Amino acid sequence: MIQLDNLDVKILTHLQSNSRESFQEIAKRCLTSVPTVKSRVDRMIELGVINKFTIDIDNSKLGITEAILLVNAKPGAVSRITDELRGLEEVKELYVTSDSDTAIVSRVAGDMQRILTIQDRINLTDVNNIRVLSVKNAFRKDSTIPLASTGITLTCAYCDRKVAGEAVRKKIDEKDYYFCCTTCQGEFEKKYNKLLAKA
Repeated sequence: MIQLDNLDVKILTHLQSNSRESFQEIAKRCLTSVPTVKSRVDRMIELGVINKFTIDIDNSKLGITEAILLVNAKPGAVSRITDELRGLEEVKELYVTSDSDTAIVSRVAGDMQRILTIQDRINLTDVNNIRVLSVKNAFRKDSTIPLASTGITLTCAYCDRKVAGEAVRKKIDEKDYYFCCTTCQGEFEKKYNKLLAKA
């Protein structure tokens, strides 16, 4: 597992919320230098943590249909069907589940007529059932970093201890700070406000 520190997490958080944000703006928000942000991003690209920079398009505004494709297949066919689905341009996300009733779940987007013909374009041998469910309302998924992950080491912005479990995140003056508990968050804010009052 790749180890990330506080700065890596902060940079990824900014890139996830807006991948167009400049390194200069990210450096300013993270209280570091532009070369540091660039080297961290380059390192995360090299390690495969960042696969690509992309955009989030609202398909409904363009008249593009989104649907969920559920495929119930025999265990021996799952790998083959998954490979076939990965080759289709309509398939945007693909998951193989541990549930034997629904082995393959994918999010598809495009023209509904073309989506409905997906079952004609894959080999249905050993497929028990295939369903296409049109998406009525799309709610954006939360793509923030799981801060409690064991691969991410965070230190409290107030007491400098490693954060065990879920970190408390607080945005203060457009900058993200992470704390081990709400007590440290409160003390940090008091100290921060005193410094602002003196300035």
